Amino acid sequence: MLFVTEMPKEARDKILYASLVLFTNESYKNTSVLDIVEMAHVSKTTFYQHFSSKEELIETLFKEVFFEIIEEVNLAINKENRTAYKAYAGIRRYIEICFTDVKVANLMLVESVGVSQGVEKARSEAHRQFAQLMFQTVQGLLPATVSKTEIRIVSQAMIGAINEVVVQNYNETEDGLVHFDELARLLNRIVVAAFVNLSN
Repeated sequence: MLFVTEMPKEARDKILYASLVLFTNESYKNTSVLDIVEMAHVSKTTFYQHFSSKEELIETLFKEVFFEIIEEVNLAINKENRTAYKAYAGIRRYIEICFTDVKVANLMLVESVGVSQGVEKARSEAHRQFAQLMFQTVQGLLPATVSKTEIRIVSQAMIGAINEVVVQNYNETEDGLVHFDELARLLNRIVVAAFVNLSN
């Protein structure tokens, strides 16, 4: 769903794509199952063959989109040969996705908030996975005196901070342009400073 720009061919994917567009343009609360099936050009019967409810649909959509984002971030980290720049590469890719596909940021960080316990559980798991990826990226860069628990907690805090920056800025830029490098560098400096402080 991350890079899909037109209606897919398979019924399930049509429903997911239509819901992503509608949830982010009209809001989750203002979108009905009927709106989704009409946009997807499928029947309600087809909808309920794939999803038991609108809540299950947004939970599934959230998980699939976040899985794709994590894959992209991981790919960016692995492509970066310089160990010290791996966290920056991952942060930059995450920000780039959120700012170039606003509907994704809107779904992940705004529209899915507070929908249901299932979605909140999926959100918590997504943030845990992102923090784990950050943890794995920086673990080898810190002295052995820094405990894994400390690295894990700082990783979790950094993901929360990164997401908050995206939420506060994805619709607002001073000149209409998003400066991914500048924002990623600033966030990376904050992340690095937090981890450096652990080793002092």
